[in-house]
Amino acid sequence: MKHSSNKRLLFLFTLLLAAAFMLAACNGASSGSSTSEPSSAAETDSALPAATTAAPSLPGDCLIGSWSLTDFSSYMASIQQNLSSASGNDVTFSSGDFSGSATWTFNADNTAVFSAENFQQNMTMHTSVNDTVMDIPISININGSGTGKYAVEDDKISFSDQDNSSIAINIDVMGTASTIDQSLMGESGTTRLYQYTCSGDTLSLKVIAVENMDLAPLTLTRIH
Repeated sequence: MKHSSNKRLLFLFTLLLAAAFMLAACNGASSGSSTSEPSSAAETDSALPAATTAAPSLPGDCLIGSWSLTDFSSYMASIQQNLSSASGNDVTFSSGDFSGSATWTFNADNTAVFSAENFQQNMTMHTSVNDTVMDIPISININGSGTGKYAVEDDKISFSDQDNSSIAINIDVMGTASTIDQSLMGESGTTRLYQYTCSGDTLSLKVIAVENMDLAPLTLTRIH
């Protein structure tokens, strides 16, 4: 029974880790906004020269560009805390820094690209079976790229028309490797995935698509 519970925790751990990258973590509320066009009558109502003013900043303007993941530790720690609590602290996790690279690109035409090159996160699941302490080494590797369209409403980012078919997610548990089935991440559709904050060349992405779980944000640094 406990072995089965540990397998479920490991499965959930893998999905939560992948949720940060897939642009389609789970079903989410649709969001979007419309912009009304100015009437032609208003444009011709005055013959006075138009004053030159700076265009107002639009929601999501600071997102535009490419961003590289620089801090994944807080997100990992929050997953570990949530799953340890769910197990009644019968199972705990530890992990180190990631290796490889993970990059998000938000284009001005509201298309987005996620790409990973040899991204690897190693961790250890600590548990006990028949009063024997076990340390289970786990390694998750992500390669490839995914695309989609994004929309911004207030400080939330939603994705649609996702194509993650070129992303490969492999997990190795105690030397036994397997590939994550893409269908486990859900169907392509509108997913409100992130809450974001921008500060200079730093972007924080908080995964909000997972219900009943408060996860710490990922920290990214602008590349260009």
